Amino acid sequence: MTVNLNILDVLIIQHLIRHSEAHYIENDCIITLILITYLIRNMALKVTVPLDFGIENLHCEFHGNVVLKLQGGEDMKANSLILSYHSSVFVHLFLELQQSVLEMEDFVGEAVKSFLGALYSGEIQLVRHLFRDVNKLCHVFKVEWLSGRCWDYFTGLVGDVSVHTDYQTLLFLFEEARFCMRVMKCDKFVDLVVQKICGLENRAEIFVEPYMKNYCELETSQLDLIIQITKDNGPIFLLKMMKNSLEGEGGVFNEASRYLLQNVDLCK
Repeated sequence: MTVNLNILDVLIIQHLIRHSEAHYIENDCIITLILITYLIRNMALKVTVPLDFGIENLHCEFHGNVVLKLQGGEDMKANSLILSYHSSVFVHLFLELQQSVLEMEDFVGEAVKSFLGALYSGEIQLVRHLFRDVNKLCHVFKVEWLSGRCWDYFTGLVGDVSVHTDYQTLLFLFEEARFCMRVMKCDKFVDLVVQKICGLENRAEIFVEPYMKNYCELETSQLDLIIQITKDNGPIFLLKMMKNSLEGEGGVFNEASRYLLQNVDLCK
């Protein structure tokens, strides 16, 4: 008898074997496992994430067959099959690479917990101070539905921006969008934020001026976005800021000023 198994089949068989109390498995048991696998697989094909797998099963001694190592030496236990429902990256890690321990120290611990909680419960309450790492986790592990939730959260914040929005809120949106562009190679966050700020009549006062206060310390990618935001105002605004900076630094012409002069359209 020839049986063709796909990745999900093998994952389910491995899961059943690991939780079996038997010390060995004979041929008839293997056939039984395969039949059970196909029954489960037929049901699994109907499963669409996000789904509530039960948040109580996260970090559970009985169900947790993989360990995620968090910052500060903390460990979280999760189930490889549940995680694999959400992402082919997890399938690759657990099945092909046979990993049972994942190093997650590059992410804030609370963000990892929020991410895992979403995969188990199908719900997430995003907050600003964890948004960057949760969004990056979705990108790294290719969890598409949760990436969509992050995008919806971000667009909601941008949609609330008005001429009365404070600088710290604009700064948060601008830097998160720039992070997505620089690290995740995703431009849509920056495009959205730049378009929104460009639509504010008082953008110079509430954002550009405070952001450019120490512009000589900014990276060229930051200067490029500021040039884009101020392009409709002509070069006068940026030239005025450069003049004030040069006067404050005793006439020293820094690299940032040289970059601005080379990239600002002085003909407007």
